[in-house]
Amino acid sequence: MNKVETVALLSALIFLQSAPACLAQATTTGRETTANTLEIPKQILKTGVSLNTRTLSPNSLQLSTSIGLTPLLEQLQAARSKVESTTIGGDENLNARQSLLELRQSVFELIQRTNLEVDFAVAAIEAEHQVYEEILSTFTSDRDKAIAKTNAISFISNGALWAVCEALAIPGYKNALFAIPSGIVGIPAGVVPSIASMYTFKQMSGKKKLSEVEPNMLAKIFGYPTNPDIEYPASVWAFLNQTPADDPQGKRRIDQLVDRWIADSNMAGFTDRRSKKQLDVITASVAQKKGLSIATLTSRSIMLQQLHAEVWKMKRMLLELTMVAQGDKSLTVSQVPKTRSIGLKDSGLR
Repeated sequence: MNKVETVALLSALIFLQSAPACLAQATTTGRETTANTLEIPKQILKTGVSLNTRTLSPNSLQLSTSIGLTPLLEQLQAARSKVESTTIGGDENLNARQSLLELRQSVFELIQRTNLEVDFAVAAIEAEHQVYEEILSTFTSDRDKAIAKTNAISFISNGALWAVCEALAIPGYKNALFAIPSGIVGIPAGVVPSIASMYTFKQMSGKKKLSEVEPNMLAKIFGYPTNPDIEYPASVWAFLNQTPADDPQGKRRIDQLVDRWIADSNMAGFTDRRSKKQLDVITASVAQKKGLSIATLTSRSIMLQQLHAEVWKMKRMLLELTMVAQGDKSLTVSQVPKTRSIGLKDSGLR
């Protein structure tokens, strides 16, 4: 290895050694202690629903109380027991059956409404997720093309310059003067690829643009203003703000979700729930210079996917409540958590 190659190699090594330190220093601010510490995420907030038991899961009981379904289920069970009793007949039996049908209708209408409210929220989440995935795909493709172009320039220039360098070195055994231009050409032959390699580190993060102002479904979670398009139905918002009935942590579902997002190492763009700059971009509520990037789009996409998954779990509980209405499961009122029924006025939704 000649001196030129040695200098180029040392320059590259010095950069590689200093780059992680610079990156680490740049990211020490605006980070929580648990930020990006979870390399392999796991499921959280499991519902505890089992289709093989006659009893109702605590979380399903909690949801039933929250949407005001528990009193109807109690009345339905009492009416069913009355109809199945052999001690009544005639008009009394007919009235009991009519009451049973009316109660079943009321129960299924409330379950169906809650089910549609879940779909309402998920539809908005998925619409936003689709847009972010499209933009992210474009940003990623542009980044890959830029890196490929830089690498091509590096390889081509390296090959061409070294070819000239060696061509000048061939007659050097007869005329030592050729060693001077050979060395001059050899210097950029080693430096140009090194600089190109350093530049690819900058390109790895992709392009950055001014973030848009179009609030998404994450806005309400972080206390940002909302509009009718991104508002949550009462039942869904109440569900997210409740502490799971069987959870010893005592944390609301929404807080556990944010904890998970902070810890997830796949989301380098979200490291501090108190960082206004990060939240402005993630919620798309306030424009930030160079805020729209691969990192922030990835964070938005993952967060919306996980939010979708947690909201969608309400359907597992609604199925269990449907089984209670059909008599396949029993409702034990004494096990219902003391959760106040939350309606439209309580949630602030209209």
